[in-house]
Amino acid sequence: MKHIFAIFGILFWIATSLFSQQKLQLNVESKFAISGNDNLLPLYQYTNQWGIVAPFDNSQALLLAGAKYNLLETENIQLQIGVSGVLKDDFSNSFLHEAYVNGKAWGWINFFVGKRAFTPLSYNDELTVGGFFMNSNARPIPRATVGVFNYMPVGFLNDRIEIKGGISQGILNDDRTAQGKSNSADKPLLHEKWAYMRLGRAKLQPYAGLAHSAIFGGTRPDGTKILVDLWPTFTAKGSAKLGGGEATNAAGAHEGFWDFGVYANTQWANLQFYMQKPFADGSGMRINKGNNKDYKIGLLSDFKNGSLVKSLSFELFKTDYQSGQGIPDPLYPSNSSSEGIIWLNQIADYDAFMQENFNVTQTGWTKPTVLKYLQDNMDHGHEYGGRDDYNNNGSYYNGWTYHQQPMGMPLYHTYWQAKAYAPEWTPNNSVVFMNNRIKGFHVGLQGEFSKNLSYLFKATYTLNKGSYSEQYIDRYSWEEEPDFFYIGGKNQTYTYIALDYKNNKWKDLSFQASFSLDDGHLYKALGGMVGIKYTPSVSFF
Repeated sequence: MKHIFAIFGILFWIATSLFSQQKLQLNVESKFAISGNDNLLPLYQYTNQWGIVAPFDNSQALLLAGAKYNLLETENIQLQIGVSGVLKDDFSNSFLHEAYVNGKAWGWINFFVGKRAFTPLSYNDELTVGGFFMNSNARPIPRATVGVFNYMPVGFLNDRIEIKGGISQGILNDDRTAQGKSNSADKPLLHEKWAYMRLGRAKLQPYAGLAHSAIFGGTRPDGTKILVDLWPTFTAKGSAKLGGGEATNAAGAHEGFWDFGVYANTQWANLQFYMQKPFADGSGMRINKGNNKDYKIGLLSDFKNGSLVKSLSFELFKTDYQSGQGIPDPLYPSNSSSEGIIWLNQIADYDAFMQENFNVTQTGWTKPTVLKYLQDNMDHGHEYGGRDDYNNNGSYYNGWTYHQQPMGMPLYHTYWQAKAYAPEWTPNNSVVFMNNRIKGFHVGLQGEFSKNLSYLFKATYTLNKGSYSEQYIDRYSWEEEPDFFYIGGKNQTYTYIALDYKNNKWKDLSFQASFSLDDGHLYKALGGMVGIKYTPSVSFF
């Protein structure tokens, strides 16, 4: 950490020496949080804040201090550097929060390298429940990202089509083997990319996009290095180099979502309607097949002449289907001479296969009829390819978490959260997310009571159904856990109100306070936070 601060100190010195008219932008925030729940803060007191606030400390004080500097600004190149750190009342929990270089080239290529609290993908995490991934919930990870972050008109199409997208490569460098899980891995790589297209030069602008995230590589607790095969990971295809299940499925762990919507510019508001469809494998990705019944449907509105209500968010979400209850792949029966997954494409003689494994003498079997037999007799009538288990992966115990906080949807609950509110329950704990099957709705409002006093209000209702990996004794079993904590679904409501006060004389200084109440069948938590924020700009001469 000392070396990082030294490097950025040198960069700041060079910048101030060479570009004397630039400004140094400072950001200093102090927060004190307290909760009536000994084990867990209310949800919105710690989520969507870039991992600054610890979820499990019922009282905590912190200081966030940072600076960013315009290092270079020419006609074709803009460069900025930034650094920030979080100082905790328990000093041993303090950490470097940001350290990055970001910029823009030729007016349209965006890039940054390092740990930066910025997302080019998620929609207004402050007002919504938060994005499916690459959002503001966990700490910034070290990554290199390049792309077109804002919609750019395509000139040769007469600006009638606009595009944006990007690609990012990072590393998850937190402690990921502390749980002692053999399926965990330290320092795996994180690959993410996205591509969008929308109609240009119109008041109604429909759009469509696709986002993809993959975890791969890393080192097992016993020191074994996980092989890396970049192109199959990039394309989410099988890898003969990695072998096993990754030869027939995909190299690494994969998540993604489709994103469809429309922007509307009216006389009274700028509106965005969107529907996002999450997926964790190829069957979920093929939304035209009907396997993907999960979604997040939302409305974002920025009112042009509003004061009491300046912005509005409304969302409906459902992630409890996950391609259905059917197990992921067909398995050989227990009395068979073979074991493991049945790969139907590798069977040369379906009649012999049915005779040998199921004692069926009927002839004329084909792949579709064999598959139908297996589904009816071994998968309770369900289609294979279900139990997608969002944000979890059997090869990477920690899944899409960073420093024990979700990098995906903040409404999903990790093992550590479930342990805090259900200490008597003993889960399977084979994967980190205990509760990723949820549905509900969310409302967010932002506005001003006066020119000096603004507010943010959020309320979210959820029905929590746990995860398939916890409901059954394992992902390939139909035997249910008798003490499954989320049986029948448990409702939970999260509420949050925050106030921000600025005095006309000290425009760079604001005073903040927030209050939250979480209540339902999962847990009860009452808590709040007070803080001061100071954001001056300093000119060098």
